[in-house]
Amino acid sequence: MNTPTTLCTISIIALIAGSSIASAAERDVQFTDILADDHVLVLSNTGAEAVDLDGWRFCSHNTTQVRRYTAPTAFNGVTLQPGDELLIYLDNDAPFGNPLAYDAFDIGFFAGFELNAYAVSFYFPNSGGATPFNDGNFIADHLQWSIDGIDHNTADERSDEAENGGVWTNQSEWISVANDTTLIELNDPTFAHLHGPADYNVVGGCQADITGDGLLNFFDVSAFLSAFSAQDPTADFTGDGLYNFFDVSSFLSQFSAGCPQTLSDPKNTHSSP
Repeated sequence: MNTPTTLCTISIIALIAGSSIASAAERDVQFTDILADDHVLVLSNTGAEAVDLDGWRFCSHNTTQVRRYTAPTAFNGVTLQPGDELLIYLDNDAPFGNPLAYDAFDIGFFAGFELNAYAVSFYFPNSGGATPFNDGNFIADHLQWSIDGIDHNTADERSDEAENGGVWTNQSEWISVANDTTLIELNDPTFAHLHGPADYNVVGGCQADITGDGLLNFFDVSAFLSAFSAQDPTADFTGDGLYNFFDVSSFLSQFSAGCPQTLSDPKNTHSSP
């Protein structure tokens, strides 16, 4: 006869057998670049150990498509050595000759690339080979961006899992991009496992063009002052969460310099693993 203690022990063993905890090696596989012009996702093995990608899957979302999953066997037999890059060509124009360059069509379903709002996670399987998409502990890395960093309630289908799993700081915070963004790049030399918008550079956008009309004029100044007064994140030009003289100075400098700009986290602050 099983005692309550025995039943509890059996339950814990069963739970452990059907689950997995992300290892450092798994979470060393990170999104390091998004080539917006070419619609290419670049992931790198930033660690010191080889990572076996058997059973790994992507889950992606945009403003109209959610929970687009890649095939469970897409990366079987693939190993990422330290420093290797995995490239996903969402326009299905991967070059020949690179065994780590994949056409999206060949590995399953992806949400169509867009800058309006996009979120993508890379999952690894549990010990039974299944992918528990509703459990953020199985997300190796997550990335989400939107125009002006506005929170989006369709593309955020896995954002809460990413936050709960410890790979994204806040499900409602998005990397701020513009219609002319060409590159999103990880700016964390420590390759911590927890990231947020401040850990990425956005290239090609023009932060001072607050109205988004491609012009720098009085209307941008007026929009900045309104955002600054309301403590809207649009006016947080230093990315430190404060609204002060330094934001005003940064806006004026970028306004005077014209476009395009490279947007970055000037303080280079990064999260810990």
